[in-house]
Amino acid sequence: MTTSAAATPAGAARLPRPAMERLLRDVQADLADYAELRALLDQQFAGALRHDAQAMEPLAEALVAVVDRLDARRLFRDGLLARLSGGAAPSVPALLAQWPAAQRAAVQALWDRLAQAVQDCKALNLRNARLLTEQHQLLTRVLHGKEDPLYADA
Repeated sequence: MTTSAAATPAGAARLPRPAMERLLRDVQADLADYAELRALLDQQFAGALRHDAQAMEPLAEALVAVVDRLDARRLFRDGLLARLSGGAAPSVPALLAQWPAAQRAAVQALWDRLAQAVQDCKALNLRNARLLTEQHQLLTRVLHGKEDPLYADA
């Protein structure tokens, strides 16, 4: 990758090549982790439908591990965005503006894929949460004759 003389927002630092390469690797790693997260969420849903409590604990641990990796890379991106913003509100469009024009469209497409993967996993997580909440409410009514107000619809 080479950097070009693309317009840089006033006061913003120029995105150095190593940072660009790191960001690309991180976004690609995020895409792989979101694919893994999606598979784990599907397994969690299937386990919940089967009422398979033994399968749920290792799935929860695997989910936390993937989310921790994703969060670490998000924190790095947030820090980079803050440094590059030059006092303006940090944003992905500002970060993408730092890319050489010849590569910007490909990087934008990669970012768009990541944004879609995030939305897909959020929807699956919400689906799972609703199922688990419904199961908890049903079990509470069966065992105690009333609902536990601790869990409420999201």
